[in-house]
Amino acid sequence: MQKHRRFFLFTTLLGICVFSYHVFLYFGPSLKTRPAFVKRLSSGAIHSRFDDFRRDWFRQHRARVDWKSILKPCINNTQWGLVKKYWGRENRSSARTSQVVYTDIRPAGEFSKIFIQSKTADNRTKLIGGDSWRVHLHGPSSLGATVFDHENGTYEILFLIMEPGNYQVIIYLDFSLCDGLKEPPADWFIKGNSQGKEQEEGILGPLDQYLLQPFNEGKHFNIRIPVATVNTRFIDKLQYNAKSCTQSCNHLWDGFGRWTNKTWRPYLDEYYGWSLAEGYRRKGTLCVYGDSLGVSLGRSMQSRALCKTLYERCITSYNWIYPISKGRRKENDDLDFRPELVIENIHKGLIRNLIHSLKKGEENKMNHRAKIIWKTTTSIHREYFEKKNVTSRRFITAKRIALFSAFATSAMCNAGFDVIDVYPISDAYPNGALDHVHYNPRVFWDLETLLEKYKTQNNEKLDDNKWKRLKRCIG
Repeated sequence: MQKHRRFFLFTTLLGICVFSYHVFLYFGPSLKTRPAFVKRLSSGAIHSRFDDFRRDWFRQHRARVDWKSILKPCINNTQWGLVKKYWGRENRSSARTSQVVYTDIRPAGEFSKIFIQSKTADNRTKLIGGDSWRVHLHGPSSLGATVFDHENGTYEILFLIMEPGNYQVIIYLDFSLCDGLKEPPADWFIKGNSQGKEQEEGILGPLDQYLLQPFNEGKHFNIRIPVATVNTRFIDKLQYNAKSCTQSCNHLWDGFGRWTNKTWRPYLDEYYGWSLAEGYRRKGTLCVYGDSLGVSLGRSMQSRALCKTLYERCITSYNWIYPISKGRRKENDDLDFRPELVIENIHKGLIRNLIHSLKKGEENKMNHRAKIIWKTTTSIHREYFEKKNVTSRRFITAKRIALFSAFATSAMCNAGFDVIDVYPISDAYPNGALDHVHYNPRVFWDLETLLEKYKTQNNEKLDDNKWKRLKRCIG
């Protein structure tokens, strides 16, 4: 009897030790040392999770061009001064009372989701959309999230994290009740200067629509991203599942990725190396046409191989609405916006430089043709302005810029132009902008290197076979 009791005690202790060992391996402090056998998933589970990944990948990319979905929650509710029934100030959302009602945090390399339920300041649950939530995540990497308005008071925050670890989720409510998409009054441009800017303070009446409210009064909201639980990256499998693409865009750069240790890492790996063919001669004109963001990019390119080695000539055309002349930025007039002048000035700039290139080509017996690339605008930081609700800046909102960018990019994609989307890379940059819209030039250095490589390949991406179909597929 004594021997049986001892044997029973011994086997019990042994079982406890083995069980504890496996528990430690799974829940222990070092996530990287978890053995593979505790992470094994069935083929059906892996297939289901890949389907989730595929669906969310294209949802995120389609959101960059789907201007109709951005506008849909506020359709017929963007007119300045219009207050529809149930859309009064008393029904504004509050970041203090709104709640996270559901989280779906997946391992690294898979899309995660957070759902917010908007509520009013007096804690009433909202059943309508129209809020402007802004979300960023900081941890082992930094990125911006895509927010979907489900038009019922709930908002889905979608993001793809590749590096496991602890992350802080930073959430702000900028506008509510479609105030982030309100259009200026019909005479707004006339009341500004010749460029339609610098309207007189107070002409819109009292302004309090820009909320800039931190979620949960700014208290930290943290999540933990587990290590990947599959051996093959879903991104690598995705390239074989883009054959049935129904909507495409000639993306030279889709801008999606994350910042880690001050380094930009796109989701679709990019090789930036390039070399010159023997006997290469500088040729062509690089013309950057745009506002101050274009000027900043053009200035940075002047110090790079693009303008020092590859192109014969680099010029920048500075415009706001119309071309900017030194000392004439703030001239006043009583004229409305004239789109024909914008088109005329674009034609003048492009044709003038095209003629220059053609003449050089005639002299050198080379054939030249213009190549047009559309570059989107950057993410804005309206919160950097000293005063929140200033009349002349009332309609500079992240939501309106997202709408314009989606509409313009969609049009350029449909027209077959090459597209460079810099919004995601700037939105993800952890140090933010230098002011409300301009960034340190180093943010776009990889882009400039990509353009150098593009030029050496006769304005084609010749070595992009692995990701070519996937980069272009947006739906």
